[in-house]
Amino acid sequence: MHRLLPLLLLVCSSSLLAAPANAGDDIYIQCGSDVNYTLGGAFQANLDAVLSSLPAAAAASWGFAKNATGAAAPDQAYGLAQCRRDVSSPLCSNCVEKMAQKLRDACLGQKNAIIFSETCMLRHSNVSFFGEPDAGYLLKYYKAVLNASEPELFASRLDALMRSLKTKAAYGSPLMFAADVTDVAPLVKIYGVAQCTGDLGKDDCYKCLDRAVAYIPSYWETKQGGQSILWSCFVRFEASLFYNASGAEEAMSAALAPVPAPGAGSTNNRHGSTGQIGILANKFIIVLKRLKTALLVSVPVAVTLLVLLFVAVYVCKKNRKLHKHVQIASNNEEMGSSDSLQYDLNTLRAATDNFSEQNKLGQGGFGPVYKGKLPNGQNIAVKRLSTTSQQGQAEMKNEVVLVAKLQHKNLVRLFGYCIEKHEMLLVYEFLRNKSLDKILYVYIKSVLLTNCLNGELTLVMHCWYGQVWRHWHQGNVTQLVDDCPADEHGKQEMLRCIHIGLLCVQDDAQLRPRMAAVIHMLKSRPMTLASPSEPLFEVPGERPRVAALEPSVNKASISHSEVEPR
Repeated sequence: MHRLLPLLLLVCSSSLLAAPANAGDDIYIQCGSDVNYTLGGAFQANLDAVLSSLPAAAAASWGFAKNATGAAAPDQAYGLAQCRRDVSSPLCSNCVEKMAQKLRDACLGQKNAIIFSETCMLRHSNVSFFGEPDAGYLLKYYKAVLNASEPELFASRLDALMRSLKTKAAYGSPLMFAADVTDVAPLVKIYGVAQCTGDLGKDDCYKCLDRAVAYIPSYWETKQGGQSILWSCFVRFEASLFYNASGAEEAMSAALAPVPAPGAGSTNNRHGSTGQIGILANKFIIVLKRLKTALLVSVPVAVTLLVLLFVAVYVCKKNRKLHKHVQIASNNEEMGSSDSLQYDLNTLRAATDNFSEQNKLGQGGFGPVYKGKLPNGQNIAVKRLSTTSQQGQAEMKNEVVLVAKLQHKNLVRLFGYCIEKHEMLLVYEFLRNKSLDKILYVYIKSVLLTNCLNGELTLVMHCWYGQVWRHWHQGNVTQLVDDCPADEHGKQEMLRCIHIGLLCVQDDAQLRPRMAAVIHMLKSRPMTLASPSEPLFEVPGERPRVAALEPSVNKASISHSEVEPR
């Protein structure tokens, strides 16, 4: 008979295991059949009072509440509610309330009953079970998922995760809750949770979880999800995240809030002073931990950025100094080049007989020009810049170096310069054939390039303007045409091009034709062209502007019949 007792207990326990109330909701209910109560009696009234007090009490105390009502047996009722610690207070309260109603409906008339869901569990009895690890009744299930792709590695990582979770839950968290994740493969993870009811001690919690974990190899070691539930604890793992990660972090770092003692009555005042202080303390601790994490991350980043900023500033300054040194070296090189062009003031005084009036060739807007003769017998022309010139010495040197490099048969050669005792002199090649006006028709009877250092180069085109205008004004523009064989139409085309060219170089920019008009003039014949005004070929400041005279050219000679361009 004694040998059959364990077997009978096992059969009785198995008969108490019920299928989920709704398989999709993962709800499990177990009703006792040995102790009944009378409907409408004192026990039912006490039980209803206990179950009604648990939702608000659990929500106000990190998901755990217990209560007892009634003066004495057999009508005294005990109740306990436990939410998963990572869920929010509203979700916890709602779950406990729904589970209480389901338990009333499923186990009506039974004094002992328990219900489990993924979010919360609820239990009631007619005797006190607080603080006792009821691990004799087991509920276990696993989800219909595929086997792990690497069973041995998966089982090894799962075993390590479960051993870590049961230790953390029992001894590392005041709420006896732990959640963690481990990697199996680059894209495969295992998420796990372990939790005991809030009425257990640390050692009892560890023993309960140890027993729950021991069932895993027999049932779910090669599965990717499963749960082992005992009346006082449970463990669960999945291949996907099934818990609230931030809520789990808060729960594991929270301080234990006070729990109402048995017989203390309903604890539905969520904003009680003690509970509120505990919640605020927990939140403060969480904020401090997050602030610490933020500082650990932000301080190294800020230091790194600061170092990079200093390095960037240092490199920038170094490059700027290097550029400055290179520029100074370049300037020194140019100044060295300009020094080779520099003449001595006494030498130029002696060459020009101390700038005597007998050697004066002419007067320009920037100063007089003197003829001189160097000791080696070379004739020179010396431009003596007036003291009113706005040009500085450094600017003058730079421009002298630039102009001295220019070599052209139609440019007067610049030999050098002299800057000494407030004197600024330019030394040019002396043209033997009297003055340039005899050759290139300019008004100043002296050496050209008076304004060269102010950005106006007296090039051959300016001189040609004067020569062409002179022939046009005198009515013998045909002298400009080459003595090459050409028929009458060819000569007329040449004259027409000269006429259009003079229109394009008129002094008044408003009178110059636009490019579209020039193209129209070249393509449209016969067409009478306007008389050009005096072109811009003079050096500014040399003489007053003379009004343009009408050229003595027969306008009729400008009209031609249509001739295709060559």
